[in-house]
Amino acid sequence: MQQIKEHGQMPEACSQSQKNRFFTFWKRVLIGTLASTLLNLSILFPSPSFAEVVLGVVRSSENSPDWVKITTRLWESGIAYKPINLEDIKNLADLAGFNVLFLANIETLTPAQIKVLEAWTKQGGRLIASGPVGRSSPALVRQSLRSLLGAYWAFPLTQRGAVQPRTRCRDLACTASSNWVPPEQQNASVQGGVLIPADANSQTVATWKDSSGSSAAIATDRATYLGWRWGSDGSPNIDSAWLRASIARWGGTVGSPAAPIAATPPLPNPPDRLTRNTPSSPRNTPLSRLSPSPPLPDPVPATFTDPSDQSAPAGLDVQANSNQPIVSIEAYLMRQELTNLLGRFESALTAANSANTPINLNAATPPQLVASTNSVGPSASRPLPLQGTRTRAVAQARQVLQNFDQLLQEQKYAEARQQWVQARQLLWQNYPQEGQRLGAEIRAVWLDRGTIVAARSEQGLAAVFDRLAAAGINTVFFETLNAGYPIYPSQVAPQQNPLTVGWDPLESAVKLAHERGIELHAWVWIFATGNKRHNALIGQPNSYPGPVLSAHPTWANIDNKGRIQNPNDGKFYIDPANPEARSYLLQIISEISTRYKVDGVQLDYIRYPFQNDNAGFTYGYGVAARQQFKQLTGVDPVNISPKDGSLWRQWVEFKTNQINTFVAEVYRLLGSNSPRTILSVAVFPHPESQRIYKIQQNWEVWARQGIVDLIVPMTYALDTNRLQRITEPLAKEQMLGSALISPSVKLLTLPEVVAIDQIQALRDLPTGGYAIFAVESINSGMQGFFNRTQGRPVRSASASEPIPYRQPFAAAASRYTTLKQEWSFLLANNQLRVSESELKVLKSRSDELAQAFSKLAANPSTESLATAKRLLASFQSQFQSSMRLHSADNSYQVQTWQNRLESLDMLLRYGERVELNRR
Repeated sequence: MQQIKEHGQMPEACSQSQKNRFFTFWKRVLIGTLASTLLNLSILFPSPSFAEVVLGVVRSSENSPDWVKITTRLWESGIAYKPINLEDIKNLADLAGFNVLFLANIETLTPAQIKVLEAWTKQGGRLIASGPVGRSSPALVRQSLRSLLGAYWAFPLTQRGAVQPRTRCRDLACTASSNWVPPEQQNASVQGGVLIPADANSQTVATWKDSSGSSAAIATDRATYLGWRWGSDGSPNIDSAWLRASIARWGGTVGSPAAPIAATPPLPNPPDRLTRNTPSSPRNTPLSRLSPSPPLPDPVPATFTDPSDQSAPAGLDVQANSNQPIVSIEAYLMRQELTNLLGRFESALTAANSANTPINLNAATPPQLVASTNSVGPSASRPLPLQGTRTRAVAQARQVLQNFDQLLQEQKYAEARQQWVQARQLLWQNYPQEGQRLGAEIRAVWLDRGTIVAARSEQGLAAVFDRLAAAGINTVFFETLNAGYPIYPSQVAPQQNPLTVGWDPLESAVKLAHERGIELHAWVWIFATGNKRHNALIGQPNSYPGPVLSAHPTWANIDNKGRIQNPNDGKFYIDPANPEARSYLLQIISEISTRYKVDGVQLDYIRYPFQNDNAGFTYGYGVAARQQFKQLTGVDPVNISPKDGSLWRQWVEFKTNQINTFVAEVYRLLGSNSPRTILSVAVFPHPESQRIYKIQQNWEVWARQGIVDLIVPMTYALDTNRLQRITEPLAKEQMLGSALISPSVKLLTLPEVVAIDQIQALRDLPTGGYAIFAVESINSGMQGFFNRTQGRPVRSASASEPIPYRQPFAAAASRYTTLKQEWSFLLANNQLRVSESELKVLKSRSDELAQAFSKLAANPSTESLATAKRLLASFQSQFQSSMRLHSADNSYQVQTWQNRLESLDMLLRYGERVELNRR
């Protein structure tokens, strides 16, 4: 036991070899020495059996982003529960009536809350926990949690894994080490982390398959700890099985299985809410007889922050001179950020160096399979032919990554931070900012009203388009309808924008764009109309609602306080349920698309205003909306609130449907009048459930139904890792259907090199390109970067590469050619680490696929598309195997190539709809 006291806790940051030795030690000790002890303990001290289990699911600000997923998963699993807010746990009486608490993905607890939990468990309460519980808490809280849970979260796994029960074998027969654990869920995996037992009473009841016996679930007599984010990172089968089993081990029952979920459920459970206990639902009601609780507001926050103009904050703030301990999650994030920055650096460098490389995957001699003498450490990639400081920047970053764990082991935290900051700074200072970036992509920019007004004439606007053409921009979102005013002289709208009276900027813009081979898309504000910022420019009072609502006051969207002006953003909004207002907006879009030869229409503000029903701030109470909802349900929506459960859900669904149907109407209008007009939408990247309840914007439905061509999410972030984390989940087939995606970068608050790095990050993900907000923020430095890397002659009447939304099959062929150029460049420089046999297979299959893409681009047909799809799928399934050696030292690069192969699949899906099955 003395050994356990000395070795029972692993440092939060340690090297992989130390981790392996630690796991080996624990396997020997816990499996060998303590196996019989734990068995005896389970006999001597069996878990208490409750006559009934009342499950409390604890909610805090930490798990709010996952809350709708958690509650939906509980509903799907048929597990009844009662919510309790973490901030309400102040003394033991607050937990009266609960005998099992579920701490789902909660990272921060206070010392006072821990004391209450400790006292409650001493009285017989039992805990279930999931995810990195308590990792952001003070050190003493984390130590208390280890004792309460019998384990702690060590570090996240890099790949998804299967959870398998821990087995005990006797006389050639193996059984689960605990009889209550669920069997392994076949073909199910989760993104989890390694748990470490904290004392001798901690029993590993499940391990991560193919991970050297690392603990995935740990149990004590009073707690069960699951090593993944329940409801968020797990599969439905795993989550349901383990929670039900954890409840049942204490003699509890769970509710009857939930009814099957419809193929397209009307709405998920509302985020950020579940009922507290009420007299009609007493705490002592048997769990098995409780139904999922209806909604009720959480405590009202002091203020409501409208996120419409905000960028996601940086995920990591490293102070170079700080000697504060680097905890495990901070160490993980620091490694990830530097590794990814190095990957993007080398990705940009490879793209720049390979631009003029002839395609040739025949190597005169096999590529070398040994590390160059310039490589640093086992994780170093084969070095590219770099020069001077760029070579040193790459070498220093690799050296820092190699030494990082050792510095943490020696508790040299300030030195670790200083080296990390210096390595990042050196990479930024030498970031590749030259060399052509080839491959067809959407290179879009929003051309804002301020820039248009400042141009004053077609001649002034021509200078703007000259700069955009020189920068290689191929798509301009031209602000056409803003604050209720069209930028052009309209025959539909009450009046033209006073700041552009005397000329027609839209007519000029279409002409100038087409002369330079640029597509011009009319950027239209839909349900947002007058606003105080614009009022100040034209000399109107802040309260002026704009020309549209001044002429039609009954079209206004009204909040639950009766206000027509949003108190947060200063804007006025149109009621999406008003048929006259919808007809007016459709007339505007028809006028733009038929009178002007625009190439596309982009819908902005295609949503309700941001709301926070937790704070009693909601929208949608226009005259028409109230009348329609009352006809539908018999209830005036002003008389309901979130506590009304299904009726409130019906109200949210009603509003969401107003947006969905309007998008469908625009799609049909363009299909009838201007079938080649691209329909794009500027949308928010927040999780789907949050958007539905906060702004009623469900763009995934539009994409999957094929009624929009291009999704342009406003993925604004202050650092690149955050941008990647926001964007990556959006670029999936299940989200996009047959649409394309072009995420965006907001230049206003970014240093130039970070903006360049973010553009590279979007190129490394499976996207159709990028969008820049906005023209007014493109300074001379960014203009020079664009000119050098993607520029073309100003007066060129055609883009140098096909635009993906216009020629998707040709774009796929172009992108694939660029991939082959990169492989050829690396191969010619002995940088592509594959065996000779794998290279032959890669060449054969890549040539076959290239021919299929070329044929499809030249002569689109159902047959040629089917061939390209089949060969691409086959190539993708084989690619990882072909790159197994290269991936060992260049995982970011190989993942980037895989992402770009996924983008080819996206182009084929889109092309099938628009080229083979036009509107």
